[in-house]
Amino acid sequence: MSQNVILLVDDDPVFSRFTENVLTEGGMKVIPAFNKAEGLELFERHNPTCVILDIFLPDGSGVDLIKPVRAAAPKVPIIIVSGQSEVDEVVRAMKDGANDYIKKPFRGEELLLKIQIVLEATKTRWELEALKTQSHADEEYKLLFSLSDRMNKVQAIVDQVANTDITVLVTGESGTGKELVVKTLHKSSDRVTEPFIKVNCAALPRELLESELFGFEKGAFTGAHRRKYGRFEIAQNGTIFLDEISEMHMDLQSKLLHVLQEKQFYRIGGEREVKVNCRILTATNKKLEDTVEEGRFRRDLFYRINVVNIVVPPLRERKEDIPLLTDYFLSRYAEMYNRDSVTVSPRLMEMFLDYSWPGNIRELENNIKRFIILGNEAQLISEFMRKRQEGSLAAIPAREERVGSGTNSPPVQMAPVPRNENNNEEELVLPDKGTLKEVAKIAQRRAEKDMIGKVLEQTRWNRRKAAQILDISYKALLYKIKESGLNQD
Repeated sequence: MSQNVILLVDDDPVFSRFTENVLTEGGMKVIPAFNKAEGLELFERHNPTCVILDIFLPDGSGVDLIKPVRAAAPKVPIIIVSGQSEVDEVVRAMKDGANDYIKKPFRGEELLLKIQIVLEATKTRWELEALKTQSHADEEYKLLFSLSDRMNKVQAIVDQVANTDITVLVTGESGTGKELVVKTLHKSSDRVTEPFIKVNCAALPRELLESELFGFEKGAFTGAHRRKYGRFEIAQNGTIFLDEISEMHMDLQSKLLHVLQEKQFYRIGGEREVKVNCRILTATNKKLEDTVEEGRFRRDLFYRINVVNIVVPPLRERKEDIPLLTDYFLSRYAEMYNRDSVTVSPRLMEMFLDYSWPGNIRELENNIKRFIILGNEAQLISEFMRKRQEGSLAAIPAREERVGSGTNSPPVQMAPVPRNENNNEEELVLPDKGTLKEVAKIAQRRAEKDMIGKVLEQTRWNRRKAAQILDISYKALLYKIKESGLNQD
């Protein structure tokens, strides 16, 4: 078992010597510091397993060290040492992330017991977090790589590169699940128990993004009253995710390139390089090659981050996933908002399957969330009917289509639908009164039924082949057959 290293930050030489003796006799190694600045420096140098902070220090309150320590090392337990009259500071310390406190004077056995308790409690908590993370990762993994062939190909790449340190660029439209792919890469790697830090490069102006990524030293600029640790340091040994990488300013692109090449960087105003050990994953909804040609993204950086490119297809190209995604979001938000379990009707599912989903998975999720909260499916159906009238829903093709996706597939000529003059088909019955839109909808449904019937006859009721010709999913075709009342003779 490795020896516990305790960082003791206290300016009282008598108390410090007493505490050091107690901890050393308890089999621990003690690193003493006598002010905040020294405490931070020694913390960075020695990576202790526990920190003991006195409240009153020569350069301020020891409580001020909690946030930077917690940001740099979330798992390290912190114990505050307080006097009888320091209740307010103890309360502030617990709010800022201290694990426990102990009042002066105390016995050596009391301190040893306190350290043992926080170490064991912290270990147990992080082990539980790791189990929850793995369980949630398994659920997300199954959801992400569910049914479609397109996502199976993405899964194959993720499985190959997850447990490496290769830099990966994830591309795709907004809402397709790029961040979920990135998280899966992290959770499937050896770094799963280490930090996962996300930075949205489009959300901050250049100056703020630079300090957010690389941190700064005290006095580096007006308002820099203390050292700030950057996201690269916080992500130490873990993964940093740079979302919307295409929006990063050219100056910062140069610094990022240096990090990728040298594995170190300078904080703003710093004189000493900080070594970094974290995996860098990036994502964008833009075509970076075009951005490079336009001179807005460094070509050398593009080659560095694009070692492996994972393209996440839009939802309209993997509609087989819609029923599974729908069930997942129904279950998730029913539980989250304490609602009864519900399902969507076949009619609404058909509309989901026909819709082009410009907002992709995020748009589907938002619709399900609204359905769970409001409990009004009729309103959703009404909205999707309006989208159908406006042309947002996929139209049934009436011209030449190809069977399958291969380039060698023979064209299938769609025969024109015959009129009702010399056949036994029922005539189109229109309402006595009604708007032009209502009449058009009735005519559209009839034309759709006729088209589906004709294709089914041509394919001898081979439903999968008919779905390919009509360019709709197999499940969508089954819904349409049922709704239209079509039967095989």
